[in-house]
Amino acid sequence: MNNNQKIKNLVDSSIIIDSLSHGPILWSQDLIDLTNEKLSQEIDPWKIVQELILLVAKKIVNDDSYYQQYKQAWQECKVDCVSWTIGPIHKKPYTFDGIFHNLAFLIYIIDHHPELFVKVLKTKDITDAVKQGKKGIIMNLQNLEPIGRDLNMLELFHMLGIRIAQLTLNTKNQIGTGCLARRDRGLTQFGKEVIDKMEELGMIVDISHCGPQTSLDAIQYSGNPIMATHTSSKTVHDHPRAKSDEILKAIADKKGYIGVFFIQGFISKSLHPTIEEWLNHVDYLVNLMGIDCVGIGTDFFGSDLPVPLARKIDQNLSKLGMGPDQGGSFELKPEKFSSYMEFPNLIKGLASRGYSEQEIKKLAGENFMRVFKTVVG
Repeated sequence: MNNNQKIKNLVDSSIIIDSLSHGPILWSQDLIDLTNEKLSQEIDPWKIVQELILLVAKKIVNDDSYYQQYKQAWQECKVDCVSWTIGPIHKKPYTFDGIFHNLAFLIYIIDHHPELFVKVLKTKDITDAVKQGKKGIIMNLQNLEPIGRDLNMLELFHMLGIRIAQLTLNTKNQIGTGCLARRDRGLTQFGKEVIDKMEELGMIVDISHCGPQTSLDAIQYSGNPIMATHTSSKTVHDHPRAKSDEILKAIADKKGYIGVFFIQGFISKSLHPTIEEWLNHVDYLVNLMGIDCVGIGTDFFGSDLPVPLARKIDQNLSKLGMGPDQGGSFELKPEKFSSYMEFPNLIKGLASRGYSEQEIKKLAGENFMRVFKTVVG
């Protein structure tokens, strides 16, 4: 058996979970033409994204030719389950309006294609989806600011199906402090109440965007293992979104989970990062935390946008000090992972670094499922 066949067999026999992604999105020519038309009208690019994703949802439901291509893209990427963020694809991302908008189009897709998608509420939903050849969708929030100071809102989000929630985004909120804030004051008293409620409900605490003190406070306070679903090693590449060795070790001590993202400008200085650079983070994290605490959380959001729209968003990001010159870009793509259908290249990369079949299975999805089952059930 040649190496390519071994990799194919490994991919086919593994449960592959991306702990932060929306999977593949296809931009048909009519959607691209509409994008260009709206760009020529100088419409806010974030508003364009908000409108386009509704059209994508409608095409998935009503256009059989488009749906068959979309379904094939899911089969080609080989990912069995993704944790899909509710709220960012909107002109007011992570607000209650954005959450409602994103929840509507995602539920619309899931409800109309039960032969392809399973809404994941428990670990068994993931294993059942794999057995049935379907794709599991875990819904997550990347900012709990929209709950205000009402813990009942947290319970309502849980009732809707949210199973993973990030305490903060990039800045300070009523729970704690994000990674881009100048001073991290740590977890607030209300933040502790939020964690208590999440433990009661069976929701996973995510600290991916939290600042260093808030991260450590949350790990120490939580009675459950926690996740940083999409991050990297600050030692390998110093970036505000990366985690220090102290935080990583603390997560491992609680038997938690880290998903390694693959974002241009975040894992290295390169705006065209390689799989080798991504693997450097995986190797470091495995050596530091152990093989049982590391996985894949690509954070592929945005990387599938039509090029003209991505370029316009990059221009706006540059004005905010977050564009290509500062390490952020929607237009520029990682090498060998410019399309979500290239996800198997990540598994191939793990094999190239000498990980055993069982170790790859852990990194591909088993480590995530262990924590998910512990907390969610």
